[in-house]
Amino acid sequence: MFDRIERTVSRISTTSALVGGMGLLFATVLTCISIILKLIRRGLDAVFGPTNIPETLLWVRPILGEEELVQWGVGFALFAALPYVMFQRGHIKVDLFEPYFGTLGNRILALAGDVLFSLIAYLILTRQWFLMFKKARGDDPKWIELFFTGDWSEIADRLRDNLESQVLGLKLWLGYLVAEVCVAIFFFVALFCVWRSARALVQGRAT
Repeated sequence: MFDRIERTVSRISTTSALVGGMGLLFATVLTCISIILKLIRRGLDAVFGPTNIPETLLWVRPILGEEELVQWGVGFALFAALPYVMFQRGHIKVDLFEPYFGTLGNRILALAGDVLFSLIAYLILTRQWFLMFKKARGDDPKWIELFFTGDWSEIADRLRDNLESQVLGLKLWLGYLVAEVCVAIFFFVALFCVWRSARALVQGRAT
């Protein structure tokens, strides 16, 4: 059973990282295209002058909102990579004193680290939610109550849909929603890693 679940978690985390890599690829390609267009525009300015460029070439300019789009792409890549890094134990750790703790001590530290990352994932998951939705005030029903009662109109009213990016006017809640899904996967993988470390500690095996 454990091996089957481990393979499933491995596939989920790997898929998340691969999909996130598309965001990084998007950011890279977009940056390169924008730089090329900027260089071409400078050449056109030098040849025709800034005010005499033919109308058919006026579109040649750096991509509007390039920095915002790159931020979204890189942010997506980072959040999507969290489950894979967690599963593969790819996070940064200081192993200078690892030989001095012994096998048992290192297993305990591995379990403690996984528990800590699980708590961090949970905190991000719960706190980030309120970047999308307004908190209940006074006698207002809790969000979870609205969800189970199916009061979607009230849920929509609490959505922070007025926050937009400065240049392109992109709705920020969409980015938070994608990040929330990635963190939910991260939390799920972190819980599995806690189980894996606890199992290794009890059975006396290395994780």
